[in-house]
Amino acid sequence: MKRRELIKKACLVGNSGVGKKTIAKIVAPFVKGIERYTQTIGAAVTKYGLEFQYGDQIVRLMVMVWDVTGKEDYQRLQPAYYAGAEGVIVVADASFEDSINAIPHWIVAARNVAGDIPSVVIVNKTDLITSDNLMKLQERVKLLVKPFGSPIYFVDTESSTKAQLKAPFHVLAKEILMRSGPSAPEV
Repeated sequence: MKRRELIKKACLVGNSGVGKKTIAKIVAPFVKGIERYTQTIGAAVTKYGLEFQYGDQIVRLMVMVWDVTGKEDYQRLQPAYYAGAEGVIVVADASFEDSINAIPHWIVAARNVAGDIPSVVIVNKTDLITSDNLMKLQERVKLLVKPFGSPIYFVDTESSTKAQLKAPFHVLAKEILMRSGPSAPEV
């Protein structure tokens, strides 16, 4: 059976305190001690691997996930972290209005540097709002994201399963793989 390996880059972005690092630790655990470096340079890199089988080939896709800090101190550096990205995952906090309003900003900022890359949106901490407010929020986020065609996931890191938290990463990885050129297998 033929093997094919690809390495791609995706950025995990969003306002500070929305849960990016927590989600990344669950989905694609960092090497011990990486938080110390994140505080120093404003980004941490980890990897998320997937393997797909297509006919006579196995495709191993390694997505290098750049967890880009949302802290204002690093705003000038953020565009440099987007360079070469082939996808972006935006994380927002359901209970933090500013992070919801910033979703389009994060997608546009990444695309301004990396081109028309696919995006996925995760609205985290849904357990912190009422079910009525969650329904309103879902409609609002759909409208905010509609121009970008981004899939949206509503989760909370406390009760969501690992599979639910991996789903947005998997969807983005498949989209990146499909854009990898004519020799990329369909997913």
